[in-house]
Amino acid sequence: MQQNNSNPRIFFGWYIVAGSVITNAILSAAYFQGFNAFILPIESHFGWSRSVISGAMSLRQLESGIISPVVGFLLDKIRPRTLLFWSAITTGIGLISLGLINGIVTFYLAIFVVSIGTSGMSHAVTWPVVIARWFRKKLGLATGIAVMGPIFGSPFVILNTSLEETFGWRSILIGYGIIVLIFLTLISAIARERPEKYGLLPDGEHSQELSNYSTNNPSKTIEHGMRLGEAARTLEFWLFTGYLSGMFMVNSAFQVHLIPYFIQDVGLTAKSAAVIFTLVFTLSGVGRMGAGYMLDKADYRLVLCTVAAFMGLAFIYLQLVTVSSILMAAPFIILFGVGFGSIIPMRGTLGSMMFGTKSLGSIVGVLQGGAVAAGVIGPIFMGVIFDIDGRYFLSIWGLVAVCVIMIPLSFLMKSHSKLQIRLATVMNTDG
Repeated sequence: MQQNNSNPRIFFGWYIVAGSVITNAILSAAYFQGFNAFILPIESHFGWSRSVISGAMSLRQLESGIISPVVGFLLDKIRPRTLLFWSAITTGIGLISLGLINGIVTFYLAIFVVSIGTSGMSHAVTWPVVIARWFRKKLGLATGIAVMGPIFGSPFVILNTSLEETFGWRSILIGYGIIVLIFLTLISAIARERPEKYGLLPDGEHSQELSNYSTNNPSKTIEHGMRLGEAARTLEFWLFTGYLSGMFMVNSAFQVHLIPYFIQDVGLTAKSAAVIFTLVFTLSGVGRMGAGYMLDKADYRLVLCTVAAFMGLAFIYLQLVTVSSILMAAPFIILFGVGFGSIIPMRGTLGSMMFGTKSLGSIVGVLQGGAVAAGVIGPIFMGVIFDIDGRYFLSIWGLVAVCVIMIPLSFLMKSHSKLQIRLATVMNTDG
């Protein structure tokens, strides 16, 4: 089939970015954030304790950490649209099953199924890896936009609450399952594998040589970089894994305990604490896009250092300043919100920069698995310290310490130019 050699008005990679935003907005509305609206109604319906729901949410995060490396491996072996299609089918069936549960066993089974599906189609691994194959110069910005879905999906918590009061949680979950089965299976078709197959270079640049190559060799692609084993033998792989793990631990620890902290330690009302949580999540959008853009323009190590400093300063502010209102919490909201959002686009963007795209799926999957594992530890750490001391004061200083360690760790990694030299050496060896 003859390839179209003319550059399209809009580079197809941006349609893939849009697919990520829409997919993750729907997943956030239905499950990641939106499911919070159904917790109390489900508890009330079955008469369960809070630990039943909490256990399921912990299972969701743990399962994501275990499955992420598998998702990454599959991305290196099969077409991303195939993975996204079957992940949508699995997620849809799981959500419908959640609406039909009749006890604890079926509840946990349904959560297990949904978590498998969402692990394959969220912006944790799949979409960033696909986008990294379509962008180079604008990869950070593209990834930063691609992970904005939850910003648009999280307000559906309020809508879900209203819908639940009118139609009941079962009908809403079944409805979301049908939406996922119809719309997200269709959106999966957007995830084309690589631009070279269409006579394009990343970022939309055109090459006649590539056009002829893709026409004559439709089953072949031009991929360069390290395999997972080669990447794991570099210092940067472990330093970056350590950085992501540390920042995920800090972020997940405080996000879980944010509302109890502002109510019990600070003395704000539950409503004020909820507003602070919402503002933090909203401002994370600035971090997602801002950090993505800066990773394209500045020394990535400086970006990593700045993000860790933002998070650390946010906690130091809480320790040193008496917060008596939402306005007084504004410096924390800005620093923590932007810092938390900045972590999201790093995996795919820096994974591609450091190790290339040959085995990027496997590499990002392992990075995500390690980060999520650390994210499970963080909330437990803060909870244990609170149970011992009766407040969060000591545990927050512990989070500050982790942030401080991440600052010099950032500069132990090689510069961008040295990373490119190493990748070029690998490419020459492959050639």
